[in-house]
Amino acid sequence: MMYPADPVENSNQNTNEPITCIHCKSVIEGKPWITVCFQEDDYTVHACKYLCSKNLQYHIGKGYFKHVVNKEDFQEPRPLLSNKVKGDITANFGIQEIKDEISYEEKRMEMVEDEYEYECGYSSEDSEG
Repeated sequence: MMYPADPVENSNQNTNEPITCIHCKSVIEGKPWITVCFQEDDYTVHACKYLCSKNLQYHIGKGYFKHVVNKEDFQEPRPLLSNKVKGDITANFGIQEIKDEISYEEKRMEMVEDEYEYECGYSSEDSEG
């Protein structure tokens, strides 16, 4: 769906300001990679390349595709992302070995801390006397 009059062109012609990327702040020569126009707020943003467009959500929030002016540039299939929670990556393979290693490391650290406390306590008594 194209807007009746292109608000991006009209706003830039009226102000004679160069088009800048909202993310990297570079001046865009020619056509921007993506243009998002919020007509109800009279607010238009541009991104100069794919990497900058990946960060649009941090500037204008998610769900902005319905406000994209140049949708004809994005007609190819897009991947569907699932928000699947990843489970245990070990799949319980060698889980006991991992638990033993963690237990061993905790005991080792406790011994190191005890030795440090002993040395600090011992050296402070020597310095006083």
